[in-house]
Amino acid sequence: MRHGSGYSLIESLTALAVFAVGASCHATWVMQSMATHARASRLVAATTIAVSLEMRMRANSEGVLASYYDSTPQSLSCAAGCDAREIAAADLWLFHAAIDRHLGAAASSRVACQPDHGCTISIGWLGRPVLDWTFRP
Repeated sequence: MRHGSGYSLIESLTALAVFAVGASCHATWVMQSMATHARASRLVAATTIAVSLEMRMRANSEGVLASYYDSTPQSLSCAAGCDAREIAAADLWLFHAAIDRHLGAAASSRVACQPDHGCTISIGWLGRPVLDWTFRP
């Protein structure tokens, strides 16, 4: 009987199968890691944007009490001075611009203030809630 040097076909196929299983597990782990990182990044961006709007709203308490933050956002320059309504509209415009810039077109946002319950800043992604930030101005 002749003894050859090297590996047999069965050994090679077994090693290839083991490598394929390991590579498949690694690819699954990497994809899951990337998805978790994307969710965490969206949450951090949403929280930062919500805190920024909260601080702007606290600085414009007159606008919050008058429900100006339920209005249509618009870009304004308040270099010459703005009233509470204009400040609220500019704040909302900056808020929505930050949402678009950092979270993209798949993001949705809403600001709602109720006199007895405070204000809620809601940010969603693909129809799912990412953040509901509630505070009392």
